[in-house]
Amino acid sequence: MTETGTGAPVVLLPSMLIGGATYRSAVDAIARRARVLVVELPGSGRGSRLRAPWSLERYARCVDDTLRALRLDRVTLIGHSLSGAAALVTGALYPERLSGLVLADSVGVNPPRSILSLACARAADMLREPRFSVRTAPAFLYNLLVHTRSALDLVRIAATVDLSGYAARVRVPTLLAWGARDRTVPLGSALAIQRLIPGSTLVVSAKGSHDWIVERPAEFADAVARFMARGG
Repeated sequence: MTETGTGAPVVLLPSMLIGGATYRSAVDAIARRARVLVVELPGSGRGSRLRAPWSLERYARCVDDTLRALRLDRVTLIGHSLSGAAALVTGALYPERLSGLVLADSVGVNPPRSILSLACARAADMLREPRFSVRTAPAFLYNLLVHTRSALDLVRIAATVDLSGYAARVRVPTLLAWGARDRTVPLGSALAIQRLIPGSTLVVSAKGSHDWIVERPAEFADAVARFMARGG
């Protein structure tokens, strides 16, 4: 875990297929206005190795346990892509821990239903974000080599999981932060989540793709700051 900045607590969960260092630009931008803690989950990055892959419910319980251990209440929880699914389940099961939930281009609703379809969509986004793709390739390969079983199961989850039931249970103030050019998780998924979570707010980056949280950090940090200022 890393921590930077001062102010209201924000917990960022890196996507479990890459790692915390990937989000440095986003963390620095948010930390100008808040206290940011980056928590790498087990089975990914520098997190502990798992004997068997975890379910999203187990990841959510881990987030709750971590917040309890850190004595953090009423945090803004940010999940991106795959970690957005874990954050969404956390918001449904442990709302008392959160003041707000930010889902950035999160998987979990309207999945492609096959790993091949997901891979093709991801390839389209990689062409839009070549620098990001080059930077994150070592982290992705590290997860495949060190957290092999977890990484492969997480790819399956990203391609097939439908969290509509959990989304309908979320009552925490929620920001949906999406890239208009996202092909991995298209904007239609954000609209579907918005219909499921009462009162949720959708912010769209007109030039953003799947990883705009990192590629356009100032824009993302501004969206998060506005959301938190409204009480999210």
